[in-house]
Amino acid sequence: MPSSMLILAFVFAAPAAADRAAVEAEAPTAVEAWSPATADPPPASATPTPMPMPVPVAPPAQDAPPAVTQPPPPPSAGPPTPPPSRKPTRPDRPIRWRVDLGGDIGTTVNFDPAWRAFDYNRSAFHAGGTIRGDFRLADGRIFLGGGASFRRFAAYNSLYGSFDADLTVREPLVFFRLAAVVREGFDVFAHVGGGPSFSALYLSSWSSTYNSGSQRAVTGMADAQAGVSLYLPKKWLPRRGAARATAGFELSAGYTFRSKINVRPELNVYDDPLPTHSSDLGDLAIRGFVWRFGVFVRFQ
Repeated sequence: MPSSMLILAFVFAAPAAADRAAVEAEAPTAVEAWSPATADPPPASATPTPMPMPVPVAPPAQDAPPAVTQPPPPPSAGPPTPPPSRKPTRPDRPIRWRVDLGGDIGTTVNFDPAWRAFDYNRSAFHAGGTIRGDFRLADGRIFLGGGASFRRFAAYNSLYGSFDADLTVREPLVFFRLAAVVREGFDVFAHVGGGPSFSALYLSSWSSTYNSGSQRAVTGMADAQAGVSLYLPKKWLPRRGAARATAGFELSAGYTFRSKINVRPELNVYDDPLPTHSSDLGDLAIRGFVWRFGVFVRFQ
């Protein structure tokens, strides 16, 4: 009996199962205890704000892609183009010396009246050639040098239709020359020289018979002239400052002196056994004013 009473008391004293389950439901678990608190939901009576409608946006403008052009065809194969050539530069060569080769013509005006026996004209035309050279004195404009030349002239006349006279003169000449360069391409000069003068005379006459005579003579000659030279300066030549040759012309005038010739030709008697002597026809002085024009090639 007593034990029955204890069991009943224990049953009535224990809490109901429903109440224990509610208590367990109300008590938070360990995970729920550490989770962040959630925001309270909005009240049911609040009206939700509608989302704005998206506004259409035009796409950004894009440039049209460039037109694709067909590349030009490759050039036909050929020899490679040589690189542009550069003109060689040549250093300027100062003029220290000069050598001239030239030819000239001129006239000698003879003042001796005896010249008329050999030519009606007082002027005797002559031609010749010249070689000369000079060098610069210090660094100035003066050139000093010399040279040699040769000239020839001849005359012919017939006196009264019965007396013929021929004269030929050949003269080698050695001279000294002084030149001053006014500017490159224009010189003034003077030369003085002399040498032998070789004369050949031939006389003939027609009277009752044919008579002829000849004579050769060597006399002294002196010549003095002054003039100007014009030539191409270096700046006008293809190689300019390095040019070694040029050309030009010159004009000069002066006086030529020759000693007198005693005209006494020896007669040609052929087989005549009788001795024959020629007469003295007097003196001939071939001297007077002279002018000359020449062209030359210059190496410098």
